[in-house]
Amino acid sequence: MENAYAVIMAGGKGERLWPLSTPERPKQFLRLLGDRSMLQETVARVSPVVPAERILVVTSTEHVGLVREQLPEIPEENIVPEPVGRGTATCVALAAFAVQSRAPDGVMLALPADHVIAAPKRFRALLSAAIQVAAEGTHLVTFGIPPDRPETGYGYIQAVEPWQGNRQPGTIDVLCVERFTEKPDLETARQFVDEGTYYWNSGMFIWRTDTVLEEIQQHMPDLHRALAVLPPRFGDRDFHTCLAETYDRLPSQSIDRGVMEKSDRILLIPARDIGWNDVGGWEALRDVLSYRDKPWGHEHLWALNEHYAGKFLHINGGESLSLQYHEIKDETIHVVEGKLLLRIGETEDSLEERILSPRDSCDIPPRTVHQMEALEDCVIAEVSTPHLDDVVRLRDRYGREDATPGPDDR
Repeated sequence: MENAYAVIMAGGKGERLWPLSTPERPKQFLRLLGDRSMLQETVARVSPVVPAERILVVTSTEHVGLVREQLPEIPEENIVPEPVGRGTATCVALAAFAVQSRAPDGVMLALPADHVIAAPKRFRALLSAAIQVAAEGTHLVTFGIPPDRPETGYGYIQAVEPWQGNRQPGTIDVLCVERFTEKPDLETARQFVDEGTYYWNSGMFIWRTDTVLEEIQQHMPDLHRALAVLPPRFGDRDFHTCLAETYDRLPSQSIDRGVMEKSDRILLIPARDIGWNDVGGWEALRDVLSYRDKPWGHEHLWALNEHYAGKFLHINGGESLSLQYHEIKDETIHVVEGKLLLRIGETEDSLEERILSPRDSCDIPPRTVHQMEALEDCVIAEVSTPHLDDVVRLRDRYGREDATPGPDDR
């Protein structure tokens, strides 16, 4: 794996999760699933395979500071800023040239920063196998997600025949790709699922840099020509000046449409049982967050959209959530079962204690300091604005550090 480089694509705007995700802080920089942002989770997931010095992050110029803040272990020269978004084809090509300048025959993993993968060990095993296949330099490799339902929000890849390449037999399935299909209508999606030879397009790719650049040169010659003449030292002032001028002239195009749909050198590895979700919208996020264990009990998120969130908090008797406040989030709690001690006030030094019993409710506006402690097993219904990432801890009995914890990680 010494010649493998991971490229984390972190330039998305996260517009489908507004107002939780904003232009200033898109979803990949939010702590949606715990104490780490989606970007940090992506890097942590791949780090056992690729060390920090060989991880590159491609992001927008305005988010370079966020990347540095969240990933201090990544060398500064490994953060590649895009002046404006020009689609994944441009992002991949730029990153491929950056990797090639360091390792001419390096293997590049192109991974989105905003995916959820619940089985990281299984994912890393597939990554290691994919690197071995891609290292031969004959094909571009992608992961396909076996569909469990007819989904119209994903692209599909048909792959049937096993690849007869130089590999150890029986170690992993590698299939030859027959065709890509953009997001289908519902009836077509049902046919794909029933047929059993189609996979969701994961948007994750593994290839040798010279191989993918050959394909870009063949199928997107203007893009290859524009980026190939940039100064060779990525990070120099001349490089950034030329990059900004070049990007102004480039059209926006996805790597799927620009290369993958046209190339006859595509292999697919079925990524079974990795718990993949691209968190593309509110429904996907709700599915990911629907049930979460907490040190004080557990929570069940039953509603989440751009307007509000609804959940049940199951707090074990004697346990308490952190002392906290929200910058923006506005919430109302309602006791369904049990007896709750609520500490609440404008500041940490002005808290009053209230005992809430079943059918009692309380509004908790933004900037209000509060803490919930269960005097006995409690079930709390909570309705709030959808700002799940907006929690600032002041004190916590479970030793969870403050900063900006995960979604209601209280």
